[in-house]
Amino acid sequence: MNLSELKFKLGHESLNFNTVVTSTGEQTMWMKQWDNTNRIAVLIHKDTLAKIRATPNMASLDFKETVKQGAQGEYTARTIVAYAEAEETL
Repeated sequence: MNLSELKFKLGHESLNFNTVVTSTGEQTMWMKQWDNTNRIAVLIHKDTLAKIRATPNMASLDFKETVKQGAQGEYTARTIVAYAEAEETL
């Protein structure tokens, strides 16, 4: 799916990411949008974000959903992924 389809599937008109910072204050290569009301985190690696920026119409996006344990209890983590385009199609 492309970015517009992905945002629709995630239920967001826009995705507003902030860099994830460790408990020691170090910035990571991950960015996150947090919905505290529904306890849902949308995550993206900075390399994936760069690929999307370079090719806004790429059609190989999806997300993986997992339930994680946080300091305030369980939350849903939705990680955006970009799959490699197929080299051959049969």
